[in-house]
Amino acid sequence: MPGMLVTLAMVFMLALPPKLGGKPATPRIVRVKLYAPHTGQKKIHRSKKRFRVVACGRRYGKTLLACNEIVGFALSHSNANCAWVAPWFRQSKVAYRLIRRAFAKSGNQVIVNKSDSELRLEFANGSVIQFFSAENHNNIRSEGYHFIVIDEAGDALRDPAVWFDSIRATLTDTDGQAVIIGTPKGRNLFFQLFARGEDPAFEEWESFHAPTSDNPCIPAKEIEAAKQELPEDSFVQEYLARFLEGGAGVFKGIDACIAGTLDPEYERITGHLYSIGFDPAKYQDYSVLTLIDASTKQVVGWMRINQIDYTIQLQMVADIAAKFGAHVLMDMTGVGDPLLEQLQILAGQMGFTAEGYLFTNASKKALIESLQLGIQNRDISFPDIPVLVNELRIFEYVMTKARQLSYSAPKGAHDDAVISLALAYMLAKQPRGPMAWSVDTDEFVRTNERPEFPENDPKTLMILEHLDTDLEDMEW
Repeated sequence: MPGMLVTLAMVFMLALPPKLGGKPATPRIVRVKLYAPHTGQKKIHRSKKRFRVVACGRRYGKTLLACNEIVGFALSHSNANCAWVAPWFRQSKVAYRLIRRAFAKSGNQVIVNKSDSELRLEFANGSVIQFFSAENHNNIRSEGYHFIVIDEAGDALRDPAVWFDSIRATLTDTDGQAVIIGTPKGRNLFFQLFARGEDPAFEEWESFHAPTSDNPCIPAKEIEAAKQELPEDSFVQEYLARFLEGGAGVFKGIDACIAGTLDPEYERITGHLYSIGFDPAKYQDYSVLTLIDASTKQVVGWMRINQIDYTIQLQMVADIAAKFGAHVLMDMTGVGDPLLEQLQILAGQMGFTAEGYLFTNASKKALIESLQLGIQNRDISFPDIPVLVNELRIFEYVMTKARQLSYSAPKGAHDDAVISLALAYMLAKQPRGPMAWSVDTDEFVRTNERPEFPENDPKTLMILEHLDTDLEDMEW
């Protein structure tokens, strides 16, 4: 992509402190160069409409476009109050750091104050850019804004309250503007706002369709490769930037699998088998435990925690597993490997079993596709747990650098609940027995029917071993 500091010079007056003797300083003119937009981006920049809605394909250059829009407004309007809203706080940090780095060489001539913790930039002309997440959209309500960017609007506006209850009113008394931009994610509110821009009745609105191919920096062969390798609906949504009925997410039929609510008083049913999927936290993520009644394929227990010592977490997992006589399958990649050893010690003491699942591109694909089929075929049911349901909805296809199809949450989002559910479901639909990689079928299979597990017998504590692991396939 073209660099951010290239052309499109912007001029503003920089207020200086008084000279010695009390005489006012002569204001200095500062010339700021923004980026060099490609042809498709120029059309969006030239629009004078108050509300601009842009449906972009992947790698179109939307973040760079939106960063230049908000910086351009902030520098050309003194004391402007501007906001950037992304689906998740970590995603807001991407734009914040991009803008901050762009002015790093200017010292404090342009950005006079910044807060890395609050994600706030203050400019020499009195303008401010504050960065928010749609997850905590009530934080946006307290002020009026002159300019707002809604980034990844397909995800940020999944809850209509983000726009109707929080953002829209902040633009009322300021006659503020908004750029609403992102890759389509089904026909949600983003789609409805895009439709406004195509309707002459909404005179203040304009919409732009921006497929990946409009970016001249993306080789045509890369787009063609994605077309050949991605599912058709995923390519149409992610690269052609088309709004599809129901979206092109990984999991189809989520709503049909939602049943009831979690019962905190749920008790073990005699004769039923139970499985637990446990995804321990990494860095800023959450640890998630999912308990499934393997006899009914129903989620009957769920726990999501973070910032709790691993020793305490493992004891919580062990207590639940022992109560239900459950078999535990946990992510043993990275930090999970030593945790698995500790959990297996507890398992030997408390009378349950535990094994690990090593994540590679191949094994993750097998795990997710197993859950994908389970949801599509309504073989599994789960309560209406908002965190879990939202993670399932936004889970998406991605192409690796090696042009292999993979799966993940969008950048900045969590996938812990999805992984935990997938681990629990894989156990629930398999006979109890050690898991191993089958060279013949290229998938994880159980090697025997469920044996009787003698209590406190270390031989029953099983670890998954992935055969023929390629380091290049490892997900770090």
